[in-house]
Amino acid sequence: MECETINWLNRHHGKYELSHSGMSNVFNLKEYLSNSPVKNDSDLKEEIAGLHACSLKQVVITHGATEAFSMVLFHLAGKYRSFSVNRPEYEMIYKTPEILGFRNGEEVFTASNPNNPTGTMAKLPEKYESAVIDETFMEFVDTLDHYTYRNGFIVNTFTKVYGGGDLRLGYIVAPDERDASALEGFKGLITEDVSVLNISAGYHVLKKHDELLQQVREVIGKNHSVLLKDRGKLKFFNEKTPLALPVSFMDYSAYTERDSDTVSEKLAEKGIIALPARYFGISGTYLRVCITGTDFPEAYSQLIGALENME
Repeated sequence: MECETINWLNRHHGKYELSHSGMSNVFNLKEYLSNSPVKNDSDLKEEIAGLHACSLKQVVITHGATEAFSMVLFHLAGKYRSFSVNRPEYEMIYKTPEILGFRNGEEVFTASNPNNPTGTMAKLPEKYESAVIDETFMEFVDTLDHYTYRNGFIVNTFTKVYGGGDLRLGYIVAPDERDASALEGFKGLITEDVSVLNISAGYHVLKKHDELLQQVREVIGKNHSVLLKDRGKLKFFNEKTPLALPVSFMDYSAYTERDSDTVSEKLAEKGIIALPARYFGISGTYLRVCITGTDFPEAYSQLIGALENME
């Protein structure tokens, strides 16, 4: 098993990047790494706990959301053996449980909320024992203390809102201190402690949280208006309008009935990069279109033009 999304993105590059779901140029990482006073993980946990209105003892620092998601499922595998997921969904969300041996069932619910790729809020099932929820995009539309999940583990990352992919920093908010302590125990066994340099940079980023988030929401707000206003014959998945966050799942069937893998390849030949539906666990005439770039209006126009002229 492999992460086809990452492999595809590594093979495809173009002038018009509609595949990057993380913000860029939000902050200068070099500045935070070289000039910021050193902080420890308790300092960072306190900042995160403040955003989530939880105890800092519930917070576990990780090398990003991918590691966080895997750690939680590894932890839950000792108690549960089945999971459910709604699709379309980000590849990590439905493949990681399979890698760890979970079968289809009702015990653990996994999801991104808001959903990647549709840009809409996730619907939780009525029946589940535990949940693992990736809130990577939540701060684009709501505060982090708004949503809680029954026996739920929340994972997040600095990659999307803050554009901190190179920081390799994320975290888990566990439902209680006991679960958090168990997760901390994995460090040195299946993962490592996060570098104090990364922790310090993350701490100082969160100290500018409100300022940075305002900048990000202004960019996304403008691009979201373009997404809604200038989409030509493009439709949204299940006719549900996405919220003002980086991802949307566009139905291009009014232009062509070709499968999304073929369409993505043809777009890439024209320097337009957008992910096909298959990487989100479904088939159909859908592309994930991201609106993070400052050149989004031009890139979006190029996408529609290419679809209009597709052979």
